[in-house]
Amino acid sequence: MCGGYLYIMPCSRVGHIFRKKHPYSFPDGNGHTYSKNTKLVAEVWMDDYKELFYQNRASARYPDIGDISGRLKLRDDLKCHSFKWYLENVYPELDIPWTLHITISQAGWCLDSFYGGAKDTPVGLYKCHRKGGNQAWSVEKTKKRIKQRDNCLSIKDDILLIKPCAAGDMTQLFVIDEDLGTLYNSYYNSCLNIINMKLRTVGMGPCSSDASTRWIIK
Repeated sequence: MCGGYLYIMPCSRVGHIFRKKHPYSFPDGNGHTYSKNTKLVAEVWMDDYKELFYQNRASARYPDIGDISGRLKLRDDLKCHSFKWYLENVYPELDIPWTLHITISQAGWCLDSFYGGAKDTPVGLYKCHRKGGNQAWSVEKTKKRIKQRDNCLSIKDDILLIKPCAAGDMTQLFVIDEDLGTLYNSYYNSCLNIINMKLRTVGMGPCSSDASTRWIIK
């Protein structure tokens, strides 16, 4: 990205001998240190593609990596290419995922399938735990279906369920507006709402500026 070269030599041999223990310690724990280091790489070098990294390593979003302005300035001073350039020119054979992995939350409560994406089960709200699982949703960019495994978020009588994905089913198509924080279904002409916060129930209702229709989608 910055004008250097990496050579692959067919005749080379590379080996790695692992120590029985590290000669240094990890004050925050091995896993947390790894998350901080990989987040640092993503934030400095991957541009918008860092979201693909976070989708697969959700825990790396949260460690504090401090001020990275110096590293970003160095990248700018060296006139390094973008990560998009790297993908197109250095690693064009890499298959970039065409789905997005998101959570849908409001005030610390996340949209949760409860039953691991099992078909014909309701969804609701559960405290966000930042571990993916029942709170991780896949979004098809072109078809606008919100999925867990092979099942889709669906509407039935204004209630949200997990049902088998079906081609042409308008009750499974959502327009996601990340700026407004809304999930809109044109078939019902309605938006995702909190129906009863005490019971943690959600469903479809009028699209408005009310806080119950505004979600953090990322």
